[in-house]
Amino acid sequence: MYLFTRSGRFGPRANREAIAFVGEVTEKVRQETGLDVHAWSATMSPELGTVVWATLVEDLEHLEQANDKLAASDSFLDLAERGGELFVGPLSDGLGQIVSGEMDPSAPTPNYVTSARAVATNGKLRAALDGGVEIAEAATRITGVPTMFVVASTGPYGGCAWNSGFSDIGQLEQAEAALMADSGWIELIDRVGPAYRSDASQSIYRLAS
Repeated sequence: MYLFTRSGRFGPRANREAIAFVGEVTEKVRQETGLDVHAWSATMSPELGTVVWATLVEDLEHLEQANDKLAASDSFLDLAERGGELFVGPLSDGLGQIVSGEMDPSAPTPNYVTSARAVATNGKLRAALDGGVEIAEAATRITGVPTMFVVASTGPYGGCAWNSGFSDIGQLEQAEAALMADSGWIELIDRVGPAYRSDASQSIYRLAS
């Protein structure tokens, strides 16, 4: 299973147009491809103004077919060209393989998602992958919220991400508090931390469409 993302950052004067565009283009992609695509907007995070479209695909062939359909759709291309003027800089695609954890397809779409990202230190890839699974399993156990561990197929080699979905901001806050109150969690992060570069980061995204 793969997680595919496409992200872009809107200009500071494009708020109203961006909100409308995100909803319109997300629905268009669903109609054209049949993929369960959702858009997430960064909030309370350094990437403010960034929107990430995300979907899960069984294999790369399905993703290729979806991209081919969009490339052949004049109505989608017209919409994308119009919306392109709202972004600051180019869009960025990401592809990652899900190594541990799954999102229940029958569960409601979460209103908030946290994404912690790190890159393996040179010579520590095995430790980073093993530690990544351990972190995901511990976070799931402590918070009761499924955490998905994703290893990058594109982008920085050895890139990793831990993604968790929440029904509301209250559940997110409770999960953060549970992690910080668990001594075993702190010990785990301290133990496996050297397997990753020092520039690890975490962001919060809110459902936009």
